[in-house]
Parts: sequence; C-alpha cells; structure tokens
Amino acid sequence: MNQAEDPTPNHNPMHRVLGNFWILIRGRGAAAVMAFGATALMARSLGPVEFGLVVLMHTYVMLIRALLDFGTADAIVRFGVPAHDASDNQTLGKLIKVCRRIDKQASIVAALLAWLVAPFAGPAIGMDPKHVMLLMAYSTILLTPGAGSAAGLLRLNDRFDIGGRQMTIAPTIRFLGVLIAWGLAAPLEIFAAIWGAAYVAENVYLLWQAKHKYRKQINQALGEDSLKNASLSDFDGLRHFIWVTYWQSNIDLLPKHFTTLLVGHLLGPAEAGLLRLAREIASALSRPALLIRQVVFTDLTRAWNEGSAAFDLVAYRTALLGGALGMVFVALSYFFGEYLLGSLLGTQFIAAKGVLTLMLLAATLDLASSPLLSGLYAMGHAMKTLRITMASTAVYLLMFVLLTRQFGLIGAGLAATAGAALTLIGMVMLMRSNKRAA
Repeated sequence: MNQAEDPTPNHNPMHRVLGNFWILIRGRGAAAVMAFGATALMARSLGPVEFGLVVLMHTYVMLIRALLDFGTADAIVRFGVPAHDASDNQTLGKLIKVCRRIDKQASIVAALLAWLVAPFAGPAIGMDPKHVMLLMAYSTILLTPGAGSAAGLLRLNDRFDIGGRQMTIAPTIRFLGVLIAWGLAAPLEIFAAIWGAAYVAENVYLLWQAKHKYRKQINQALGEDSLKNASLSDFDGLRHFIWVTYWQSNIDLLPKHFTTLLVGHLLGPAEAGLLRLAREIASALSRPALLIRQVVFTDLTRAWNEGSAAFDLVAYRTALLGGALGMVFVALSYFFGEYLLGSLLGTQFIAAKGVLTLMLLAATLDLASSPLLSGLYAMGHAMKTLRITMASTAVYLLMFVLLTRQFGLIGAGLAATAGAALTLIGMVMLMRSNKRAA
C-alpha cells in the first residue's frame, strides 16, 4: 500500500511533514542529478552563447506562464481542507471545477500573449530573426493547461508520491534527449525541442493523474452535470485569495525569470546562460523550498484551524532545518565550486563560481522562508505576506539593475541574497507579532 493511502493516521506533525517531504525529495534528488546532467551536456555541446539562447527561450516562456499563474493549487488546499475533512464532495467538486476552468483559460491567454510579444522581446535579448521564429514556435508549449488545480487536488489527498514521480519526468526526458542530441552533434533547434517536450510531458502526467483521482473521488459520486454551474462566487473569500496568491506567485517567480532576460539584455546571452546555470545548480535548494511549502501548507492549515500547538512546531522547526541544510551547500560551493564547474562543464564556465555561491545563499534563505510563508497563509495573513514580498522584491530589482551594471554577474547574486534576506526577516517579524497578538 502507498504511504499516501495508508489509513493509519500519523499523529506526530513533524513525522507527517518529514514523511511527505521525503517522498517528494526522493524524486527531486534523482531529478536534480539528471537535470544538472542535461544542463551540463547541453552547455558543453552548444557553448555559452547558444546555450544562453536556449535558456532565454525557456525563460521567456516560463515568464509568460508565471504572468498567468493564479495560484489554483494553494486555493484548492486553503478552501478544500474543510470540505475534504468533512467528506463534502459537492463543495470540493465545485472548487476544483472553478480552478480547472481558470487554468485552462489562462493557458490559452498565455500562448497568445507569448506569440504576440515574441517579435519585440526577441531582439531585445539578443535574438536574430531566425531565433525569434524559433521562440514563437517554442511558445506553443504554453497551450498545455497549467497543472495548478491538478497539483492542489493531489496535495489535498496526500498524494505526494505522484508529485515525486512527476518531478523526475522532465529531467529524465531532457537528460536522455540531450545525451542523444549531444552524440549526434544536433543543432540548437533540437535541444530547444527536447526542453519544450519535457515540460509538456510532466504537465500532462500530473493532469492525467489528477483527472483519474477526480473521477474516482467526485465524478462517480456526483456526476459532472451537478458541477457545471460552479463559480467563484460560491466561495466566500476565494476570489480575493486567488488574487492575492496570483501576485504572490508572480512576485516569487517573475523576478527570477525577468532578471535572466534582463541579464541577456544588459550583458548578453552568454552571461544569461551562466546565470541560468547558477540557478540550475541552486535549484538543489530552491526547488525543495517549493516542496516544503507544498508539504506543510495542508498540515499548517489544519493545525491553525484546530488551534493546535503543532503549528509553531512545524513552522519554525522546518525553517531551521531548511536553513541548516542550505548552508552545507553554500560552503561546498565556496570551497569547491571552481573545481566542480571546471571539471564538469569546462573552463569557460568557471566564471559562474562567484554568482553560484551567492545564488545558493539566496536559495538557503528562501528555503528557511518557505514554511513561514505557508504558516502566514494558514493564519489568514496572505495580504500582509504579499506586502512583505512586494517590498523585498522592489529592493531586489533596484539592487539588481544597479549592481549588475556595476559588477556584472556578481552583482546579480548580491541582489538576490539581499532580497531573500529581507523576505525572511519580514516573515519572521510578522509571525512573531501575530503570535503575541494571539
């Protein structure tokens, strides 16, 4: 029997959190190795400039996707926990129906926006007309519906095992595809096609798994016709929550995508590729930060609703564990980063060592912030959290422009670290002040 399907409850909140996190991190660990392998092989095959062009294409598309990401996964968890715990399939079915409709409409708008903007954005980041056409073709992957509502449904049912498997799909496809392309000395277009196909495959897998769960849990009990009139107005506060989480997700993701494109504009495709390479390695921490947020949000929401002392235990202890783990990676990069980059990627990529260490430090701070953000959401302080993130992001973007112009890639890393530190400090202060008020 799957751990997620075990009917025996786990009453220790940290054991439950760590158990679900371990399910995800097992898949993330294998995925991280393959993701880095695919990135390294592509970098060696194409060289800094063409590698940077593929990076800019994918970043552009993910930027557009982030612009139309309405945080439906968090909405399903936030509003679905009471209905799920009460076995209220009617309410839960309506909530999922509304969120799936938002995801589908957002995907269509995202694809159209990407096609329309590409002829203007491409030349601004160093692309010639041939690469602009390729960018428009690459944008077609946005027609794949967003998997936010699918992820929310699976998280609500503790099916983190599916999320763990899903995380291995894109890195596996990219690694095997890039390995073949590398052996055949394939052109840039083939590498771009492999990157895009992997993104589509992982989303389709999650959508398929969630559809199967939806049919089994809700459709068989209620029928699709009973849910066709579901709307946002059926849920008090849902529209406001989606609006807040929309801006929160954009502020979390947009600066990372936008700044990669901005480096392409300020310093060129090769430097954008080096920044993306540093972020790829730092994703060994930044992606677990997202996983922690997914894992603890359900438990923190339940603990806060019940008035349980487990709330503080899960939020603060998870933050401390994440920060301690991240500092190990920072130390490894500081002492051995130059050797690792040179031996794995080649001497032309050693220049990424300094920004890599700083990006790992920024990711460590994000790792510590993740459970606190989920805790603040569970407490009902989504808007206050958004204000903190907006303020730190504004400082980050200002510092990014100034420091990147002055110091190059190192400036980008310094700005990322400062922005992450401000976010962490703000969330700690907000949680402590509301704890005292309670």
